[in-house]
Amino acid sequence: MAPTSTESVRDMFTGRDQPVLRCAVYTRQSVANAEQDLTSCDVQRERCENYVRAMQYEGWQLLDEHFDDLGVSGAELSRPGLDKLKSWCVQGRVDIVVATRLDRLNRKMSHWVQLADWFKQAGIELVFVDGGTNARGPLADLVNNIVASFAEFERELIRERLLDAHARMRERGLRSAGRVPLGYKADLATRQLVIDDEEAVVVRAFFERCAAGESAASIARWANDAGHRTKVHGRHGGNRWSGRTVLQILRNPIFVGERVHAGGTVEGVHEGIIDADLAQRAWRAIDERRTRPPEPRGPALEWDRDPYMLRGLLRCAGCERVMTTSASTRVTIDNADEVPRYYRCRGDAERPACTPSAQVSAQKVEAIVLAVLKKADPRTISDRRSRALLEHLRPSWDTWSRPERNRMVRDLVWSIRWSPRRGLAGFTLDTIAIDNFIEQGGGERFADLPRRGSA
Repeated sequence: MAPTSTESVRDMFTGRDQPVLRCAVYTRQSVANAEQDLTSCDVQRERCENYVRAMQYEGWQLLDEHFDDLGVSGAELSRPGLDKLKSWCVQGRVDIVVATRLDRLNRKMSHWVQLADWFKQAGIELVFVDGGTNARGPLADLVNNIVASFAEFERELIRERLLDAHARMRERGLRSAGRVPLGYKADLATRQLVIDDEEAVVVRAFFERCAAGESAASIARWANDAGHRTKVHGRHGGNRWSGRTVLQILRNPIFVGERVHAGGTVEGVHEGIIDADLAQRAWRAIDERRTRPPEPRGPALEWDRDPYMLRGLLRCAGCERVMTTSASTRVTIDNADEVPRYYRCRGDAERPACTPSAQVSAQKVEAIVLAVLKKADPRTISDRRSRALLEHLRPSWDTWSRPERNRMVRDLVWSIRWSPRRGLAGFTLDTIAIDNFIEQGGGERFADLPRRGSA
């Protein structure tokens, strides 16, 4: 018998006949440390890379692209790295998502249910290296659901202990956690605040100028012209000042030696930068400049009760930032059609607003979006599956209440781009949600539609 060639032996172990399965590695670390050379994300990726290489005999192929969330809590469902990963999945560029443990992907059971269903609808397999959760098929669903429950339980226990410890420290006026404010630095031994003489000069100037009658916007212009920048925290900060960030400094009782606690303030153990008389004069000047009394911030609205149908969906075509909402008076779902409302591109400390200003009437752009969805014009919506569903829904739009229309728009639309020159410049539907709607519709209504991604 002829000896087996080296190439033949290699083929036996690499699985040349296996289909290629593209593997994306997802990593997450809750706390980012700028001085840390080797992060938890690096360690997680190395473990996942080794696992993928060990599975090459099944056709697994590692993608070079990184999907990392460094310094992001697992309690949040919207994360830059995870959003990027989902975008790649929607584009059909990923077959398997690999993570070290389930709690790197999420720490809430409700989020796990959403994510697991989303990846299943997208045809993506989830594989976890550690914790005995690297099972496949139905067994993986059972094990992962159990692990997700324990992950949420563990997170809640940690959260309760931290909240209790922080509350007791605040009662005593101690610093428990959080960023160090401008004008202070943290003592290396006690982690309590001590005055930074160089930064304290800027804080005093803010209060003195405010007490003398200058507006926050004027103080911000002075600070920027003088070369002052916001406090640097690791990789964040060091930005130009805006009126809003100046007001955050002026309203903070920490600069008079106090700390916020239980709806009021307690005396802190740190030394104040500003004396009480100067602070009172500055706060009085701010109150005198108000044009209307402040309204208490209420809880976040549910999507169907949000008066702004396109909140978080409408982006400025000039800078690709989400457009903010604006109204001259209080607006609710009940008076949303009568009160003038707007979506606009607002500048911030890092970038000014677009020129020309991107602002559009909320009533106008919402009506345009509803018209596009109702019409299902092939020139706007080229995808056959999406168009078929919208044509099926067409008779129902006029019978739905505003909350029902809100919910449907937010389910169907991925993002919208608005240009002050061109109007509606981009319209992207959520193809995963649309496929889910079609499958739930069942019957023969959508039987002739091609599968997503087929020729």
